[in-house]
Amino acid sequence: MWLARTGTFVLLIGLWAVPDYASAQEFGGGVERSRSLRYATIAASTAAAADWASTYHALKYYNVRETNPLLRGLDDSPGRMITLGAAIDAGAISAWTMTVGREHPKIATVGLWAMTAFRAYLTVHNMRNERRASRR
Repeated sequence: MWLARTGTFVLLIGLWAVPDYASAQEFGGGVERSRSLRYATIAASTAAAADWASTYHALKYYNVRETNPLLRGLDDSPGRMITLGAAIDAGAISAWTMTVGREHPKIATVGLWAMTAFRAYLTVHNMRNERRASRR
């Protein structure tokens, strides 16, 4: 249940934060570029949600530690760590799409797909760490 709630929360934040790039002022292919950037943003948000859900599960139920130095101090409070990390992700994805996405939508799309791949890797990494760690 917590996985569904966390994933839904992060996905909704991602969708809310991303503006609609299709406008009457765009020339030639603007709608298609907008659509591909939106799909990449949804994928990146979903991958981030999966990463945070697996991180929460690993911290709560297994003897693992967060390696990110910005979040390591919150190891004893997984809920706060996930909230802070999801807020950082929502801000970073929004800033990326609003700054790079306006001038260079193809580069922004590629960057978001790269983020999606990396976060998918982190999710698998968290699940492997759970197998190796002892249960609390």
